Amino acid sequence: MTPNKEDYLKCIYEISTRTPKITNKEIAEKMQVSPPAVTEMAKRMIDEKLIQKDKQAGYLLTPLGHQTIARLYRKHRLIEVFLLEHLGYTTNQLHEEAEVLEHTVSDYFIEQLDTFLGYPQTCPHGGTIPQKDQLLTEQYQQTLEEVTQSGKYQLMRIHDSFPLLQYLEQVDLAINDTFTVQQIDTFTQSILIECKNQKIAIPFAIAKELYIEAQ
Repeated sequence: MTPNKEDYLKCIYEISTRTPKITNKEIAEKMQVSPPAVTEMAKRMIDEKLIQKDKQAGYLLTPLGHQTIARLYRKHRLIEVFLLEHLGYTTNQLHEEAEVLEHTVSDYFIEQLDTFLGYPQTCPHGGTIPQKDQLLTEQYQQTLEEVTQSGKYQLMRIHDSFPLLQYLEQVDLAINDTFTVQQIDTFTQSILIECKNQKIAIPFAIAKELYIEAQ
């Protein structure tokens, strides 16, 4: 499978975790390509039984698609752990490097890497690392956006994107930090939290990228 096709498949998976319907427009915006390009690639992926077209949901991953996604995320996240723990990368540097390497290393390399690392369960951004031949099931699925009342929470996982990592660094919020939700403001579309003795107004658009656990 080509790196481009793998990126399309990951894009479809990521959109599916946030919205009930996946359209050509959404894929085109995320992949930064034209809608006709998406249509052409979707046809190929349907022919290869990686996805299927559904009237209600748009595009759906097939069982083969889910298996492929798990393999890709396993590679990506194990590589991130290695880069962070053994090569001195920062969390902000991990994603882009892993994006390149995941398309080039072999399955054998990944199995050896898993053994070398001691079979880690999660990546540096809190995402679950699927075991060999197992499907991807994220351990933490509740987002900060879904919180409906004040209380104490812990940041367990974040969506793996460079702009988000930059934002979190700016506001000094990191994986495993505990914080208190003080106010949910629908008018300003933000959630006011207190963490490390500072107040942070987190926009809903970012809150949906942060996965939390009640404390």
